[in-house]
Amino acid sequence: MTLDGIGYTAAVTLAAFFALAAVAKLRDPESTVGSFEALGVPNAPATGRLLPLPELATVVLLLVVPAAGGLIALVLLVFFTTFLVRRLRAGVAAPCNCFGDVIARPLSWLAVARNGLFMALAALALLATRPVRPSWVEVLVVAVPAVALLGLLLLAGERVATRTPPRR
Repeated sequence: MTLDGIGYTAAVTLAAFFALAAVAKLRDPESTVGSFEALGVPNAPATGRLLPLPELATVVLLLVVPAAGGLIALVLLVFFTTFLVRRLRAGVAAPCNCFGDVIARPLSWLAVARNGLFMALAALALLATRPVRPSWVEVLVVAVPAVALLGLLLLAGERVATRTPPRR
């Protein structure tokens, strides 16, 4: 295991998540704009249509210059997370189309936790000085737990979204 291998595995994993988010938004921009309006995103029509561009640029950077991509991803994620926390504190529960309509659930603290996972991957990507072929151990140590944790967060989000209030 090397720092480059760990960092690049994190960069590739994070690039996959960013690519999924960008492509989902590009596939259904109207849904994204509607969600952004409900969340109170400033200039939601333009933001909803343009946000996939920096996300895709981040994907390219993560794959080509992983440390730079990690830094850009970290900045974007801190911005996104700060916005989400402010919306949650304001009591907003509108659907967050952070991944387009692929994962459109009411805003919850699970979205903040998900972004925390992504920020950890971005921080690890800073370790990579160059693209390398990760070993299976590096994939096992970085990518598998990240995907598993994201899966658990998604399952928890599904449970929260489908929970019915208790009867009185």
